[in-house]
Amino acid sequence: MAELILPGVYIETRAEALIVPGPISVGNIGIVGTASNGPVGEVQVLSGYADAREIFGPYDSFESPTLANNPLTLVRALELAYANGASTVYAVRVANTSVAEAAPDPTAMGANATIFDLQAKSPGTAGNSITVKIEDAPPSSRKVTIKSGAVEEFYTVTTGADLVTQISANSALVNATADTNSGNQPALITTAVPFTGGVDGADATQTQYAEGLEKLTNQNAHIIVAAGQSDNIIADELLAHVNNASTDDVRRDRIAVVGSRAMTGTNVSTFLGQISTPAVSSDRIIYVTPGVRVSDAAAGREVRLPGAYAAAAVAGMLSARSPHISLTNKAVAVGGLEVEFNAGQLKQLVQSGVLALEKRRGFRVVKGITTDTGAFQQISTRRIVDFAKFGVRGAAEPFIGLLNNDRVRKASKGSINGFLADMVTDEMLISYELDVTATRDEEIRGIARVTMTVRPTFSIDYIKVVIFLG
Repeated sequence: MAELILPGVYIETRAEALIVPGPISVGNIGIVGTASNGPVGEVQVLSGYADAREIFGPYDSFESPTLANNPLTLVRALELAYANGASTVYAVRVANTSVAEAAPDPTAMGANATIFDLQAKSPGTAGNSITVKIEDAPPSSRKVTIKSGAVEEFYTVTTGADLVTQISANSALVNATADTNSGNQPALITTAVPFTGGVDGADATQTQYAEGLEKLTNQNAHIIVAAGQSDNIIADELLAHVNNASTDDVRRDRIAVVGSRAMTGTNVSTFLGQISTPAVSSDRIIYVTPGVRVSDAAAGREVRLPGAYAAAAVAGMLSARSPHISLTNKAVAVGGLEVEFNAGQLKQLVQSGVLALEKRRGFRVVKGITTDTGAFQQISTRRIVDFAKFGVRGAAEPFIGLLNNDRVRKASKGSINGFLADMVTDEMLISYELDVTATRDEEIRGIARVTMTVRPTFSIDYIKVVIFLG
């Protein structure tokens, strides 16, 4: 405001009453898993399955994986998530320490082995599809072709150092470093030399999955999946992750979806005994069983996947629905189920806090529940409350740093009230009560107290029909 020296009218505009919360989402997926390509331990934001394939490469055969007993998990899980409605995904590739980048055999590179060194940009078996070829480019240059599938890169260079500079600036496939004789012209390679030695690190451990989950802590992800990892392996790590992320320090309220182990060499009763009790009980954990039957692109036929992959499908279903929409009775986009439980078995699973899938007019969720036995048993209740928390934070945070007086607190209440009223209009809440206050001591300490009571909607899980005969 101008200094009051000259006579006149001085106007100050206060815009607190115009502050409104921004758009809120609780449908972004965070997922960790193993892959044949892409950076390890870095968060990649995906907008579709094509993104997943381009960054992380294809998955291998589930029944005959590249590394025995360790099929790649990330892209396979993403395929199921996107098929069931996922949109925005935060993905992290994890790998064992055995992971390695592919490179051409130095022997096959001839004199070039002392001029420059090439290495796949990302570790994994996808790098084994890369080839390098060097031809004449008259009058006095070399044409270097680096190819992987349909992707080709061409470099016209005079020296090894020139090639290194161009690759470093432009290549999406390889990295290059100068060697002892980098000032020399690259030697001819008339028959393309393949890259070899790429290793996926597909046998990633619980520790490495937990490290991948840690990378997601501060991301805008709300539904968390450890691709291909069953509850008896990863449930504790998932629970620790979602509990930590949902604290007032981190403020990333989220839930995790985990599935059952594979039904291998057991009958249905034995399998039911193994998976009928969730490994952990929490309103932030959803436990899915059984597994699903889907087409395996690497094998060219249908395969049976454990519940650890059905979890990704359920995560996709959740991400595509508003918080108050229950998964109960919703169809799952899969080719079949790993095992078809009867009514008694399904009842046992539901009573134990398991989100079970059944064959009924396709394949459906029996009841959309968490493993909690209390107030947050319905998934929609947990998501509605998380949505309200996100919205209240979004509505209130612009007021931090403003005056702690009655006028500003009323403006803050108006902003929060507008958000909650929209939740009522959208049928997420039945009603709510809201107050924004501060005692004199709280004013001095800079605290504005928001007290609210919200009454979430609940889904219909049962319909009881009474028939009177007259």
